[in-house]
Amino acid sequence: MSINPPHVHHDRPYMSEADANNLIKKYDKNGDSILTKDELTAMILEQASQQQGPPKDIVCKPKKKPAKVPEDKGLHMRLSRSEIRDIFLEHDIDGDGYLNVSELTKAFSFIGSMLPLYKAHYGLNYADADGDGRISEEELEKLVDYAERVSRRKGFC
Repeated sequence: MSINPPHVHHDRPYMSEADANNLIKKYDKNGDSILTKDELTAMILEQASQQQGPPKDIVCKPKKKPAKVPEDKGLHMRLSRSEIRDIFLEHDIDGDGYLNVSELTKAFSFIGSMLPLYKAHYGLNYADADGDGRISEEELEKLVDYAERVSRRKGFC
């Protein structure tokens, strides 16, 4: 059984054995001629920082304004409908205008639910009128109704 050598891409520069040995000598801190994970990480970070060049202009999505929760209300506070609605809107993490079960779970956790995954699934089934598995802006009011109702129950927070 013969083993074929790896395919070499000639359009990319490759490293000579001498260059590889020099790199090992430079980054091998304990002198065992083997690069550990930490030594390899240090090498990669240094190489990446040398190749980056000047920073590029990056256009980011505007940050969403976080929902304000007054500190003096404590853990067992009552949230208004608009606060609950803002929390749900803030948790549209991918910005698609819909809330999926993952985003709902994070929102219910933020609100203080002891069982956020359960509340997210139940809230989704309760409010998802079109059955697409996500909450739209039109379905949000029904979800807020559910969250407001369960937040009044003992054990929500």
